[in-house]
Amino acid sequence: MKYSDLKLLPRRWFPLWNVDGYILREFLIKYSILLLVFVILFILSDVYRDISAFLEARSAPRDILLYLAYKLPGNIRFVLPISMLLGCMWTMATFGKNMEITAMRASGISLSRCGGPIFVMGLIVTAVNIYFNEGLVAYTERQAELLYDRAADRRRTVQNILAYSSTDHRRRWLFKTFVDGEEQQHVTLKTFWNDEMISSLVGRPGSPRYEKRIREIFETDAPKILALSADRQTEIVRRELLDRKVDIYAQKTIHDRKTGIWTFEKGTFVSYDRNDETRFAASRGTSSMHKDLSFDVLRFSRRSAPETPDDILNAIREKDDLPTLVIWNIVKRNPQLPARVRNIYMTVFYYRLAFPWACFLAVFLGIPLATKNERTGSLLAIITAVVVIVAYIVIAQIFQVLGKSGFVSPVIAGLAPTIAFILCGAWRLLNDRN
Repeated sequence: MKYSDLKLLPRRWFPLWNVDGYILREFLIKYSILLLVFVILFILSDVYRDISAFLEARSAPRDILLYLAYKLPGNIRFVLPISMLLGCMWTMATFGKNMEITAMRASGISLSRCGGPIFVMGLIVTAVNIYFNEGLVAYTERQAELLYDRAADRRRTVQNILAYSSTDHRRRWLFKTFVDGEEQQHVTLKTFWNDEMISSLVGRPGSPRYEKRIREIFETDAPKILALSADRQTEIVRRELLDRKVDIYAQKTIHDRKTGIWTFEKGTFVSYDRNDETRFAASRGTSSMHKDLSFDVLRFSRRSAPETPDDILNAIREKDDLPTLVIWNIVKRNPQLPARVRNIYMTVFYYRLAFPWACFLAVFLGIPLATKNERTGSLLAIITAVVVIVAYIVIAQIFQVLGKSGFVSPVIAGLAPTIAFILCGAWRLLNDRN
């Protein structure tokens, strides 16, 4: 029979039910074992680090179990890429040791096609990791903090005597006790007079409280101001108060999430003299212009006070723990962010975009590395995987430091390590495809 008489069968990519099912089954067994081992290790770490506080507070077993359950998603997101790489290399190395890779190649199945089911699983795990990073982990970590705070420390607060400064440096918030939700108790706002405050606290000429408020604020100059025409009074009051420092204290503040309005109830305010004799501009306005004056209700619109309770809470959280959408909103809504702070936020933003794809990166690196020498067995493959993981983490951390410090563009700092490792794995896979 001549070679020309042979009929070549067309190459089939999908589906190869028997081969794909066998490869997927072997991979899932190893992947599940690794994932379970890493999860148990993280649980033991949480038990060793945090449970003593629950036990000292005589917390119920239900609170302890619930706390560990809330911590679980945050641990899983870190072990997904590691388990993927180790599982991929363990599976392919086992196939290589048993000469199954050789048999598949002899049957006309390329190396990349052998890993097809693992590539699909890599994409699925990547999607799961994205969901964990952007949605689930932010919620569960927050609930774990609240549970620890309530059950172990017997407190409802996230942080006592919390101070928050707005990005435009025009408002400084002081919370005696900051709690979750839209309502806060005992809040001090250090800010500057604006037109909205003048209209609310002083009013317009002719209103019932206007004359009383003018006498309270301006004291000795009040008779001269009240003797002027209404338009002239408005002009003088605005000129004297606008951009003057003022401290506002309220027993209760409420933030409306829909409208963005802050409502201060049952409070007092005091203005400061901006004509103090001092050579330092930052020290001016330290002498009170009048005594503490009371008010019933004072409202700040979104334009006057754009920050929300979530913004204030996010400010005290580690930037590396913030979801990418939160980081993006912070940067977008605060164009006056200092360059140093912007570099930190954007480096973390791009790193958070790239990190879930480390699961897919694991497949690109795992298949060619595991099959480099089919006779070396699983042990060398696992050692190689550990070396690759450590190298990736170290390089990614170095780039993050460079990006946050401004030595490297945040885009490069956040994306370059993951993209470089994926390209390296793809190049190795293409070279080994035959």
